[in-house]
Amino acid sequence: MPSQSHLKSLCKSLIIAAMIGAGSCAVAQAEIFHLTSGGTIEGTLLNPDESPRSTYQVQTDSGTLILGRTTVREVVAFSAQLKQYEQFLPRMPDTIEGQFQMAKWCDQNNLPEKRDYHYNEILKREPDNLEARKALGYERFQNKWIIRDDWMRKQGYVRDGGRWRFPQDIKMTENDRSIEDQQVEWRKQVRIWRSWLKRGGDKAQEAAQELRKVTDPNAGLAVIELLEDETHPAVRELLVEALSNIKTPQTTMALVQLAANDPNDSLRDRATIGLEQRDNQVAVSYLIGQLKSSDNTVVNRAAIVLGRLKHPASILPLMDALVTTHKFQVTRGTQPGRTNAAFDSTGGGGMSFGQEKPKIIEQDLKNQGVRVALKQVLEEEVDYQFDEMAWKTWYANKKMPLNVDLRRD
Repeated sequence: MPSQSHLKSLCKSLIIAAMIGAGSCAVAQAEIFHLTSGGTIEGTLLNPDESPRSTYQVQTDSGTLILGRTTVREVVAFSAQLKQYEQFLPRMPDTIEGQFQMAKWCDQNNLPEKRDYHYNEILKREPDNLEARKALGYERFQNKWIIRDDWMRKQGYVRDGGRWRFPQDIKMTENDRSIEDQQVEWRKQVRIWRSWLKRGGDKAQEAAQELRKVTDPNAGLAVIELLEDETHPAVRELLVEALSNIKTPQTTMALVQLAANDPNDSLRDRATIGLEQRDNQVAVSYLIGQLKSSDNTVVNRAAIVLGRLKHPASILPLMDALVTTHKFQVTRGTQPGRTNAAFDSTGGGGMSFGQEKPKIIEQDLKNQGVRVALKQVLEEEVDYQFDEMAWKTWYANKKMPLNVDLRRD
């Protein structure tokens, strides 16, 4: 049989629950007017939209007051829900059930701070109360109760929309978005200039001048894309000149590919000039790779650009490429007394009546472009022609200090 004290507590809980349920309806918002004299007045502001503010018209329980603007120091919103809360609180039984009743009423009436206060009061008495823990956002982690948001903040994360991210990641994303926005604007601008170039006259001159002045790294991609679609030789040279003034890894790669591969001699020369005027380590690495191409023309063009750039890293690769081996397709006629042979590094070649199945042969080619480039990079009065071993022996001796004793004790 329940004790008398338990029945009293239960009865009190039921009474406060009934009161809370009856008082859950929405009521009007009120304000507290803190006066410059030190007093306070509670009421409802009747002229909230007045601007500029000259008076405060306040509806109170005893009537309407008009307060001068200078008599009011601060206006603080005071909801009727909070007023009801203060009325209910003294009647609340100081039990876990009473705390639950008040917490739930606060939740329903948009009083989050008061709600959390009551749930925390429950945890003081019952630390593992699951309902209170969940209401406050706790989770079980490594046998401890944690609030995920607090834990994430302690790890250095911040909220970004619906995700937890490190501040530096957010900053990088913002920077990327800014770059993308600027790239979009540059695409629009360079295409406007391209349309001016088509018109000719003063507009074309203005467009050419503007393109030559561009140095913003964010414009590089727009110029590269325009160049890829361009067919007019003069406009292509202008765009290469513009790329030369934009110093980014992307524009460097665009220039080196043009310098090594474009069929137009003048354009290759202009692109090489652009490479000479910047940090070209990326370009040199690309060109060294091209020295191993199966196309002999590509090998020599890459070497010519390396000779202009004069980077020490290209010396040994150039020596290796003095003589390169390439595959060619050979066709021999089957008619008596006739033999037709076709050498084609691209695998091309015509077929005529009576020919046998084409054969693939390998042939060593001496690369004059590589030899010239090697001499340009070394800047020495030596020339071992295409003798790779002689070049490497000379280079090894040149790099070795004269006083080095190679004998072993």
